[in-house]
Amino acid sequence: MKQLLTILLFFLATGHAVAQQGLAINELFSGNIIPKERMVETRIRGRMLTDYKMSLFRSVKCKVSKEELDKINALVQQDIASYKTTEYLADERHKRSTTLMVQLAKKGKTYCYICQKAESDGKKQWVVTLIYIESTLGTLSELKKMFNNK
Repeated sequence: MKQLLTILLFFLATGHAVAQQGLAINELFSGNIIPKERMVETRIRGRMLTDYKMSLFRSVKCKVSKEELDKINALVQQDIASYKTTEYLADERHKRSTTLMVQLAKKGKTYCYICQKAESDGKKQWVVTLIYIESTLGTLSELKKMFNNK
């Protein structure tokens, strides 16, 4: 029984790890760009997300230098270039804050999104939040509306 439970837990854990497999941003989620001990990671999957019409929500938040921010931005841009993006929203405020929302190509019946926010803390560091979402919502507008209503 313990062995079966261990195997089930392993498959559940690896399901979260491979959700964004194939994307360049997986390098960040894997801890290859920023060490995991410097990141706050959130993974939510399953029933908790049904009200939000999502099947997966995964985010990392960390403080980074300008050089590390450039690496993260390059990963996001690589995914934008590599995958069909159907919607793209960007907002930059006084070079101190940027927000980016991208809808990637559909995977079966699931829509995939990357959201990134970077804010300068005024001390030559940036606070970066990168989010990967799998959802049944078909547009960024629907996703933003759902977040604004919840």
